[in-house]
Amino acid sequence: MEQQNFTDALFHAVTERQKLFDSYLLPKLQEEYRITQSSVKSIQTVLLKKGILRDDPYKYDSKMSDILIPPEDPYTETEKAVEIGRRLTQYEAMFDFLNNYYQFNCDFLNTERISKLVALNKTFSWEAFSSNSSRVNTKGLADLITVIRSGTEPLSISIVNDALSQLSRSSLAITKTLKALTEYLRERYKMAVRKIVMPGLAITPPTAGTGTGTAVKEIKRAFVTNMRDQPFYIELIEEILKEDYSPERAVLQQDLLKRMSVSKQDDKKSAADESLKPVLLDGIRTIGSVTPQMDEIVLKLQENQHLLMNVEKGFFQKLADLLRKAFNIPEEVHEIVIVTVDPATQTNKRETMNFDAFIEDIKRRSRIYNGFTVRGTVQYQKIETMEELQILDLLTRNIAEMNTIVKQFS
Repeated sequence: MEQQNFTDALFHAVTERQKLFDSYLLPKLQEEYRITQSSVKSIQTVLLKKGILRDDPYKYDSKMSDILIPPEDPYTETEKAVEIGRRLTQYEAMFDFLNNYYQFNCDFLNTERISKLVALNKTFSWEAFSSNSSRVNTKGLADLITVIRSGTEPLSISIVNDALSQLSRSSLAITKTLKALTEYLRERYKMAVRKIVMPGLAITPPTAGTGTGTAVKEIKRAFVTNMRDQPFYIELIEEILKEDYSPERAVLQQDLLKRMSVSKQDDKKSAADESLKPVLLDGIRTIGSVTPQMDEIVLKLQENQHLLMNVEKGFFQKLADLLRKAFNIPEEVHEIVIVTVDPATQTNKRETMNFDAFIEDIKRRSRIYNGFTVRGTVQYQKIETMEELQILDLLTRNIAEMNTIVKQFS
């Protein structure tokens, strides 16, 4: 009866523990993966913009079916930029695959997938990021980032430092959750063996004592029939025998129940940590990361406009422009007509816009978004003091405005 009471109590604890993982811990794990992907993209953008990294022409696409760990093979100094660029691209692509195709629940994240996630998390040692690292990838990337830090542009340095700080925190959080999930899956496996395989087996304390060979053989025979789709882990079977039949089983069982039980403190902690503010702030920083692309598009639009204006103007128009500049007469307003498509109704909408005013507005937005990317700026600190709903409203408005700008750019 005592053993039955323990099994029932353990089954309840394991069930409650799974609910905690599925409803809170694993969604939070996915959140950390999204933050990691965003931070890696920020570093990539800065390094590519500075010409320190070379963009990988062989991008990883959505055809992949599983996690592929970036290599850690040695490379020569001349290959560093190419190799680190390729490995960083693959690394970021794995997180994109994770966030879009992985299911973050206990049934999907089995031990095999967890081992791949652990290996992926070790590709770069973010929590010990240094040029003195013994890890090839970490040292190589740190060397390239040192070039940024030796430069004179404080914004790029701040973006990279902020991303590295976030990657270190996320890496530690991911490692902690994966370790806890691995421990939980071990106990769930043992619980399944107790519930499905053990009933009806004639296992006595002497049989399961110092020599567990006979007991293991009996369990394995029943295991093949009742759990044949699962691997047979002798180590975990021996743990069951020790916890259920050894002289110290009372202490071991109490310790196991204590580790598996979901306390009220856990519930309160998960409720308190349910704040979406970190996710919203990450969204704000992600918007800020589009600044380099916006600046490039603005430059291209200005070049195109200049070419068009010169092609369309005749001799006398060009002469008039020269006279206008000579006498400081204000330039004519350049109005252009564009057609945008409403995504909801798929109807065309004609707009007349002042090109110069549009470009100046984009430049102004670019300066504002720059402030979103660095924690130390006045803009970001002001956003941090806002309530969740205020940040959500700010994020929603900026996303909507960005969508409008993208349509106008097209």
